[in-house]
Amino acid sequence: MPDAGLYDCDTHFTDHLPEIWEDIGFTAAERPEVVVEAGVTRLRLGDRVFPKPSGPGHGNPKGLGHLIGPGQDEDRAVFTGKHGIAAAVLQPGFVGLSVQAVEDEQTRLRLLDGYNRLASRACARSRLTLKWAFLASAEDPKWSEETLRGYADDPHLVAVVVRPTARTATARLNSPDLAPLLGTAARLRLPLAVHGGTGCHQWSPLADAYDDYAMTHAFGHMGEQMIALADLVTRPDGLPDGMRVVMLESGIAWIPSVLGRLASHTRRLAGDVPDPVETFREHFAVVPDPGEEHVLWAARQLGAESILFGSDYPHWDTVESGGWLAKFSDLCPPDLLAANTSRFVPRLVGRAAGDPR
Repeated sequence: MPDAGLYDCDTHFTDHLPEIWEDIGFTAAERPEVVVEAGVTRLRLGDRVFPKPSGPGHGNPKGLGHLIGPGQDEDRAVFTGKHGIAAAVLQPGFVGLSVQAVEDEQTRLRLLDGYNRLASRACARSRLTLKWAFLASAEDPKWSEETLRGYADDPHLVAVVVRPTARTATARLNSPDLAPLLGTAARLRLPLAVHGGTGCHQWSPLADAYDDYAMTHAFGHMGEQMIALADLVTRPDGLPDGMRVVMLESGIAWIPSVLGRLASHTRRLAGDVPDPVETFREHFAVVPDPGEEHVLWAARQLGAESILFGSDYPHWDTVESGGWLAKFSDLCPPDLLAANTSRFVPRLVGRAAGDPR
């Protein structure tokens, strides 16, 4: 166990249990359903099952069964104690990562609203230092901004999270319609966390070119985050002052070369636009995985001041703190890691220490 407490920016909410939805008034017809199809447990929303079981862009063949733990206080306490985690941010689980594929707007918004109510409630009731990220939707920016303002004083709220890509290519993170949401998040000192997921019936053009899970997982997270990165660093109106963006579970080895290519092409072909590299350095943080090839090279290129820790618990590819610290502590010592977290996720650090802001 590390000596200093870590701030875990990427742990996942167990949001698919039918009983928690029933507790907040969802009927059997409205709430997410856990089903077994061909011997695999999956989530059903409307007429679709998640993760997508087959075909282009399909998800984990184990379905919901890939979790290494139930994601409740009891097992989280063991995990956080073992890994020296002082506080953790709940990012979306299966429902939160899948709900934006729902086509009917009324149904989608009701599920989004239910998710945020449940995440807030889970943190309020937990005996651990759990915080949460408000789940926004690029397809529903007006609703997202108005609803976020209603949680402004929630003592457990520390971030806003959005998928890198939406249900279709028409809803993008470079849309001017997102400006009010980004402005409100910046004003509330909430970073924008960007988190994808495989097999969620989203627009994922690279993953959708393959029907093999190794390829859909490799290209789903990375491909969607490439689109999100390009959209955010080239927004026509830029990013608001003080806006922080945290890229989660995307790998980072690809980022320096993509940023360099974006910079060279916008400089030569797009005229007078902000430098994508400078925009990244001012606004973006990454959460590196110690198992990724060339990860130290990429981390050095992006700068130690951009590094945050995330475990991905309780997903199958959970990162253990000992291996993470062994890989990155020389480049990003614990004091710098804490300072980075304070810069990029300020409400996590302050509230974990009892600061009411």
